[in-house]
Order: sequence, then C-alpha cells, then structure tokens
Amino acid sequence: MTDLRAELLGGTGARSLVPPYRMLIPAGWQAYDMSVEDENALTGAATARLRSAGRADLAAGLTRQVKDAMASLRQQKAFCYALAGEASPTWVLGSASLIGTRRDATPELPLDAIVQNAVTAYGGAPLGGDERFVRWTERRTATIDGEVVATTMINYMTPIPGSRRTQAVHWVVNVAHAPELAEDDPALLAWNLLFDTHVASFTWVR
Repeated sequence: MTDLRAELLGGTGARSLVPPYRMLIPAGWQAYDMSVEDENALTGAATARLRSAGRADLAAGLTRQVKDAMASLRQQKAFCYALAGEASPTWVLGSASLIGTRRDATPELPLDAIVQNAVTAYGGAPLGGDERFVRWTERRTATIDGEVVATTMINYMTPIPGSRRTQAVHWVVNVAHAPELAEDDPALLAWNLLFDTHVASFTWVR
C-alpha cells in the first residue's frame, strides 16, 4: 500500500503518473494506489466486515462494484485514493473519499480553459490565497435504486512542474449527504475546512 505515516507519500513508483509528492491526510485515513494488490486488499477487508455482520451474501456484488469503480478510475488516470478507516474521527461528519487524478490538456480543452470554467461556473479561486491551487466546489444529485442521493465535490487542481501547463494533479473530495443538506451545514463546512488544510500541505518532492 501507499506509505502512510503522518502524510501521504506518492509518485515514487517507476510507473507513476505524477512526480513524487507528499501531502497530509486526515487522521485514521488509509491511502491506496491503483494496483491490483491494493484493490484486492480493499475488497478483502470489506468482505470480511460483511461476513462478520452476517451479510456474506452481499460480498460478490460489492466486489463487482469495486472492480467497476476501479476500472473507471484507471480510465480517468487516477493515481491514488484514500478512505476513512474504521477508527477515523471523521466518521462523525459522515462519509467521504479522496481521489487524485492526472488531468491532461488536449487541443480542444487546455488546462487554462478548465480553470477558467471553474472560476466562471463554480466560483473557483486560489486555495487560501495560494495560487498554486485553484479550488472550487460542485454539487450533484443522482437517483440510485429509487432513492435520491447528493454529493458535494471539493476540487483542487495544480499544474505539474515541467509540463508547461499541459498536465495537472486534480484532487477531488467526494462527500455523500442528503439532498436537502444546506451548503452552509456545519458538517459540510467542516469537510471543506479539513481538506483545505490538508491539500494546502501538498508539496512536490525533489
């Protein structure tokens, strides 16, 4: 698994999509890379929890869902994801995940156009005045098995050094919540503050 002490260390593998970096993540969170080994570790732990809860019948369906999700993330050039461990204090705020992807510019959609859209459409701005990152939030709803669910996405994007603004790291925090939850709800504000603080610790390792 990705080395996790007090910080997330990544980008050191021979096949890494991004240069080496480090970033703090919340206490009790576990980071994973996109390897099959980490995927199997994740599904194995989830299957064990289902069996201990007497719901082994759900294990096969969960494994398929995880495999589909991982395949989708790999297509999006994800390089890392992190989830709260069972003992993480963030569970009092609800459920969330952190995903890191590499964004590649195309002639049709340069990175500057992505940033401009974030600014004009979603109120994007530098992260706490730090112009290394542009930060913006989005809110989406979906209907799953007849139930409407909502997700607030906290986005952070920074260019990769030496790429001439053709590649960027894009961190996305996905916070699941009830559709009627207000944007200024204390739990959502806490998630924003928590990850603003942690993403601000991001630095490239030379």
